[in-house]
Amino acid sequence: MKPVNKNQTFENFSVNDGNAWALAALKTVIKDKSYYNPVYIYGKEGVGKSHLLNATINAIVERNKVVFLSAKELSDEIIENVMLADDDYVLIDDLQLLPKDKALEEKIAMLIEANKKQLIISSTVAPNSMEVSSKLQERLQWGLTTNMTSQNQ
Repeated sequence: MKPVNKNQTFENFSVNDGNAWALAALKTVIKDKSYYNPVYIYGKEGVGKSHLLNATINAIVERNKVVFLSAKELSDEIIENVMLADDDYVLIDDLQLLPKDKALEEKIAMLIEANKKQLIISSTVAPNSMEVSSKLQERLQWGLTTNMTSQNQ
């Protein structure tokens, strides 16, 4: 489990043209988990992806079961536990750091296919540029994919 930053909220998130769509998508899945699944947010480091993930957790944690994971710490066992748990939302930060493991990629694809939990994923890499199996690349694009940019771009 990744620690949640309680200070990062939607209210103190600096909205601009480069991130407004990602913010709107997350607020939508807070209201209706079946609207976009998964939500895949990507962009360069420092554009606010992790802030939005933390803000999402802070907005929903009182009413929902949430798990927040760092991709670099993922394993088959962790994904299997997530699949069996009764979490409503699964947030995965920094998917570009996912360990190279075909079995793990298959389990993540199965988690997306099951469509029982709202998945929200952040990465510095677009899903079709991830160095993962074509199956996982495809599954990552099933919901909503949005590119966050800084105000200066």
